[in-house]
Amino acid sequence: MLWVHPGPGDLSFLTWSADRGGSDGEGGVRLAYEEIGQRLDAANLVILSERVFGDVSTAASVADIRAAVFGEDTDNAAIPPTHIEGAPCAGEGVAGIHVIAAHPSTTDSVETIDWKGAPCGRRVVGDDASYLALSDVARLVPAEMRSRPADEAREALLLAEEMLRAQDWSFADVRRTWFYLDDILSWYDDFNQARNHVFETFGLFNGSPKTMIPASTGIRGRNARGHRCTFDLLAARPANGGELSVERLRNPLQNEAPEYGSSFSRGLSVATDRCRYFLVSGTASIDEQGNTVHPGDFDRQAKRTIDNIESLLASGGAGFDDICQASAFIKFPEDVERLRRILKLRGLEDLPLVCTIEDICREDLLVELDATAVIARPSG
Repeated sequence: MLWVHPGPGDLSFLTWSADRGGSDGEGGVRLAYEEIGQRLDAANLVILSERVFGDVSTAASVADIRAAVFGEDTDNAAIPPTHIEGAPCAGEGVAGIHVIAAHPSTTDSVETIDWKGAPCGRRVVGDDASYLALSDVARLVPAEMRSRPADEAREALLLAEEMLRAQDWSFADVRRTWFYLDDILSWYDDFNQARNHVFETFGLFNGSPKTMIPASTGIRGRNARGHRCTFDLLAARPANGGELSVERLRNPLQNEAPEYGSSFSRGLSVATDRCRYFLVSGTASIDEQGNTVHPGDFDRQAKRTIDNIESLLASGGAGFDDICQASAFIKFPEDVERLRRILKLRGLEDLPLVCTIEDICREDLLVELDATAVIARPSG
């Protein structure tokens, strides 16, 4: 099934899930990309960010299908998607696809970003703002700089800043990050220490409530390269004299992640002249002291996770009906039907959701969700 949320601003969100009426085989993936391509062409959209969730063994075949559907010389084919492990909740193959696309203000306001000959990102100037996305940055970290998992993560962040600086951007413009870490439970503390240190050098992790640390997802996920870290980012800043303001979303049900040593915002609101985007980080059953609540109880963890997301969105004036893209990560396959039942009871069975089986960042967490929402701003 493909959900398309064009939204009231520059960005559109396309979510395909094999778990919701689509086939996870090659034929289903081809049909998914054909429909994605048609929707992009019809709306004059270009891909900013793209993640494919599925068995890592499918990476090569998905890349071939995508290239055949898009055509090798098109803007949308230029940058390879980030393919990370996300085992389907049923069956094998591909679980889903997330695409964030942008509507350029002019035909010449799209630029593919290369790093030493490798296409790795895109910059688009829209009517509301400028956007820059980098894809799978860690694949470009030299082998000698990734002897330890935390080294690879640190060097990926430093390389991303170097790439941004080359475009006259910086990490201060980054609004959203995604990290997928192989065997996350064995080195998540080391990852946090590495990210904290790098963000300190960037001036982001400095204790100031006005500093806008990016929203983030950090989850287990292998890649086809056999590296330990996969890393994407999305940045945004004003363009054409327009407005762009960034605020941290507040959740009275949770404390801020930096309070327990993890450098990400629970969520950010990014407002342009026409709309507000709500970037909700990976969220789990964590309370206002930073503790896991309801260990061993999937239903209560799932309900607390949903409550946490609802509270974050409500702090900015949004709700679940405004969600345009979401992910669910479930530790044990036997809990998938439990999540579906809980979502249905909350009236959320039609969320544009890709659901996969993965470890969360703590041994006692059983489910995590992230989300993006958008609302229009009143005109005048």
